[in-house]
Amino acid sequence: MTLSESSKQELVEDLGFAPRRVTVVPPGIDPRFSPGGERAPDPLVVAVGRVVPVKRFDLLVDVLATLKDRHPRLRAVILGEGYEREALEAHIRDVGAEGWIELPGRVDDAELVDLYRRAWVLASTSAREGWGMTVTEAAACGTPAVATRIAGHLDAVEDGVTGLLGDTRDELAERLDRVLSDQVLRRALSEAALDRASRLTWDATALGALEALALEAKRSRWR
Repeated sequence: MTLSESSKQELVEDLGFAPRRVTVVPPGIDPRFSPGGERAPDPLVVAVGRVVPVKRFDLLVDVLATLKDRHPRLRAVILGEGYEREALEAHIRDVGAEGWIELPGRVDDAELVDLYRRAWVLASTSAREGWGMTVTEAAACGTPAVATRIAGHLDAVEDGVTGLLGDTRDELAERLDRVLSDQVLRRALSEAALDRASRLTWDATALGALEALALEAKRSRWR
């Protein structure tokens, strides 16, 4: 079992798995992730994850720095801990962003939900993901995403509908700029993200996993 069709494609094409033996079961979203409260009054970008190389938060900092002139009141919060924290703090200082990019570390569930709800957009610059749980958690709070075009994100984000995907730093900057600048686009992406997230439940995940296991048990019985 794997989380997404794009991850299945990698398993089949890169590792040689037989397509019929790989079942896609998308993850669910905890009900605590839901709309509520008000958006931040100024543009707010939120990112969540371990502060490790694969998340490429240094790339996100570079992208945000290119947008600061166009959005002078822009703020960003990168949540999470990891062994690259000191390097990321240094990078934020190097680009002169220590006054408006925050690294609060790990926060509790209530604060996480609050930040998802207040954010104008969720950003993910990961190099690799099986799905992208932060993307759909934010979506369940009515917040769209701008993310890298990678396996996992290709399923967690419906490009142009629930968020926008990009390949390069310039593309990610352009897409973030569009979402931050265009209230009509932001509202449309938000509504679509919320609608799609409402169909991602843990009951559906449990049923999908059970069906895959039952099929494998039946297959094994007749070998």
